[in-house]
Amino acid sequence: MISLRNLLKEESFTAINKDSGEVSVFKTKDARDSAIKAGTHDKQDSKSAKGGDSPTDKKDVPKVNIFNKDKEEPKKDSGRPKDSTGGRAGNPEVNKAVRKKAQSLGITPKKLGKEEYESRMSKAAVEALTDSNFHSEARKLIAVLEDKPEWANDPRKDPKMPDIMSPEYEEWQKTSVYSSELYDSAEGTDDIAHEASNQAGWDGVSALDAIAFDLKMNGSKNLAAKIQGIIDDTNESTTSIADMIPESVVINEGTRSQVGVIGRNGKIVSAYVHYDGYPSNMKPGLKKHMKNEKDVLKLIKMGGARGIFDDKEIEYYKSGKPTKGDMKDFGGYVDAADRNGMAEYVYLYNIKDKKWYFADVYGDKKLKKLF
Repeated sequence: MISLRNLLKEESFTAINKDSGEVSVFKTKDARDSAIKAGTHDKQDSKSAKGGDSPTDKKDVPKVNIFNKDKEEPKKDSGRPKDSTGGRAGNPEVNKAVRKKAQSLGITPKKLGKEEYESRMSKAAVEALTDSNFHSEARKLIAVLEDKPEWANDPRKDPKMPDIMSPEYEEWQKTSVYSSELYDSAEGTDDIAHEASNQAGWDGVSALDAIAFDLKMNGSKNLAAKIQGIIDDTNESTTSIADMIPESVVINEGTRSQVGVIGRNGKIVSAYVHYDGYPSNMKPGLKKHMKNEKDVLKLIKMGGARGIFDDKEIEYYKSGKPTKGDMKDFGGYVDAADRNGMAEYVYLYNIKDKKWYFADVYGDKKLKKLF
């Protein structure tokens, strides 16, 4: 048995820690020698062991001062990388592509003047967010740029919101975020926005950062800061799952849609349908009531409907205005269907092949075969 006396007599392997100047005790000679070889420790001589001057005393090795911030290692940011302005640096590849697109379209302060350039880039930022399904952030950005904080709220949650087909709706719309001109396109803004969202893989943060990058490069740092500031400095969007549910695929009776036709020339015209616009309801409803383009054109001519169900007759609105578009800019039509009619789905009958197609407004916005 190893006694306490024998333990005290065992040889100890010590060395001086170069940073702290303290004596470190190692379990084995090899461990001590490895630390010395690595340069973190100095071998303790006999004089040091007896309490005399240690090698660190002679060499005046500096000690770590926890109060000296200049010598601390820089902390890593918990969010996305920052640039020299303090804002997010963004994705270099996305930044490069968006800047190239803006320059090719002549969207620069040199060609347009600073005011017009900033106006178009602001619209591009809003469109890039909506194109990426960042609708809450798009409203928040408009609210900041328009200095109307209340516009950050979802207007569809307004208890005073009238029926979209009522005469009061148009007046109500003027008081909501939907009346903002920042939702409107200007020459080149859609192209820049779609380039940003596509290159970013529909990551709204990277898309927004790319537009802010171009603004910074052109001297509009204040606007860039406002734009980036609407999203927290984390790797995620400020939109929580709970926030996204009301504006995503909500399967309830209030799911709005647009139903229309694609003409032989690629032109689109559609009408608003208020209730149960999700595919599981619309598919049987359209099969029952919309057998050809004449049925769809009647719906449009009648001003839309409250709903299209396979177990009841259509109750037409007899008022609403149609939404128009073109297959050459299907994304633009989808955005109009969302903005003007708050549609969550669009259903279009193609006169050429006599087939029904649909698109998820808050999804990938791609036209897919319904039946």
